[in-house]
Amino acid sequence: MIKMTEEMQNAAYALKELSASDPAVLSNMIRHTAAYGRMLRGRGDNARRAGEPQILSGFALSEGEDRLFGKLVRHSATDLLYLEFDVDDAAAPALALHLFSKEADNVRHYANCRLWSPTNGGRALVVPVGAEHVFHFVFQSEEPLKPVIGSLPGNPEAGFRRADTRVARLLSSADLCDVHRTGFVSRLHNEGQDIFGRTTRAFG
Repeated sequence: MIKMTEEMQNAAYALKELSASDPAVLSNMIRHTAAYGRMLRGRGDNARRAGEPQILSGFALSEGEDRLFGKLVRHSATDLLYLEFDVDDAAAPALALHLFSKEADNVRHYANCRLWSPTNGGRALVVPVGAEHVFHFVFQSEEPLKPVIGSLPGNPEAGFRRADTRVARLLSSADLCDVHRTGFVSRLHNEGQDIFGRTTRAFG
C-alpha cells in the first residue's frame, strides 16, 4: 500500500470537492440516498425517524475518514449506511454500500454490502457480501439495524437483482425527480476526539 503524503491527500480532497460541486453529481447522490432509504424503511417518505440508520453518500473513504465515521456512529449510537461513488464519474450509479454498525462498545465496518429484496416487495435487507459468517441485517421501524444469523429468506442472487431493479425504478420515478432540492451537504472533520460538522443546503 502506498502511503499518502500530505500533498497527495490535499490533491485527493480537492478532486472530491470539485466533483461534489457539480449539480448533476449532488442530484444523483441525493436521489440515491432517498431511494436506498425507501428500500430500507419500506416507506414512501424521506424523513429519518429517531433510532433509524443514517444514510449518507460520498466518495471512496480514506483510512482517516473510515475512523471518523466510526467515531460518529459510536458517539451518536446510530448505525450508518454509506453509499460510495466514483469521484471521476459520480453522476453514475453507486459503486459500493458500506455499513458502520454499533455492536456493544465497538463499531464494525462492513465495506462490501448489498441490498436484497424479497419477492413481496417488502423492506430490503442489508447483506455483507463475503463476510466470514452468513448473516444479514433487518430494519425494524425506529430501531437500529438488527443482525440476523443464517441464510437469506430466498435466493441470494435473485434478491440482489430485484433490489437493483427497484432502486433503478425509484431513481427514475417522478416521485424522486425533485428530491435533490431538499437535500443537504455535510462536511465532517475531527480535532482530536471531537467531531465537527458543517451542513448546508445542496441547492440554495
